[in-house]
Amino acid sequence: VLERMGDVEHILISGDYAKGIDSGNIEVIIVGNDINYNYISQLEEKIEKLISRRVTFFLTARLPIQKHIITIYSKEK
Repeated sequence: VLERMGDVEHILISGDYAKGIDSGNIEVIIVGNDINYNYISQLEEKIEKLISRRVTFFLTARLPIQKHIITIYSKEK
């Protein structure tokens, strides 16, 4: 899955779930370069059906500065 997503450096959970609140909306931040947007859009739909939660992916080239973030993947360099 990671290979098809592109050059992913980090995957983070932010928003309510990072704060421990089950609001039904999961915000996922994908940090990297040359990210495959089409593939990630397909993942978004599949994951939502599997877990019955709204999933929103945010793509960025830099790590965001936020208070409430949970790192679920970090590429070793």
